[in-house]
Amino acid sequence: MNMLIALLVGLFLLTFIGVIVGIVLLIVRKEKWAGIIVAGLSLGIGFCIMIAGLNLVTTNLLQTFSNPFSFSSYGNGLDNYSDDYSQGDDTESLDDYIDVSYGEEVILEDESSITISKPEMYREKADYDVYKVRVKFENTSNDTVSFSSDDVSLYDNADEEYGEQITEKSFSGDVQPGETKELVLYYEVYNFGPYDVEYDNYNWTE
Repeated sequence: MNMLIALLVGLFLLTFIGVIVGIVLLIVRKEKWAGIIVAGLSLGIGFCIMIAGLNLVTTNLLQTFSNPFSFSSYGNGLDNYSDDYSQGDDTESLDDYIDVSYGEEVILEDESSITISKPEMYREKADYDVYKVRVKFENTSNDTVSFSSDDVSLYDNADEEYGEQITEKSFSGDVQPGETKELVLYYEVYNFGPYDVEYDNYNWTE
């Protein structure tokens, strides 16, 4: 397509030169008939080339707008992709955590179990409060499993932020088969809840 347009432009320039030559023959050389013939033929050919070029451009534009892969269709494809992506995000965010009730025992993938109690007010401060959470972790499997109390998070639903854990006697390490760890974890919070507690892919809530 680009080569055809370039060819038409080249022919148009040649006809323009032909018109100039015809004018020179007609006025300067005083060759009346030769000038009229050359200029007339050049004008006629140039006009045909111009019409052909306009038709070519018009046809090209019509094909572009009617093409299913034109800009509008491409935009619709992006919109569909965006919708699918956002829907996928919503689905994943809903499936991130499994809700369980406070005090409910959960069996984890490594066959250990964990039970988390409802957060309780421990101390009121001027700018923040301290809440405590009781955690019971038991290795009910036949193998050694790892557990870290730092992975237990307190989430403030009102403020949509996590509390800062300030537990002095935290635990992180291996738990032997049949061994149980009972801990009290402490968190600084800056709102009034309600609070959820998260561990692994579980969410303890009311």
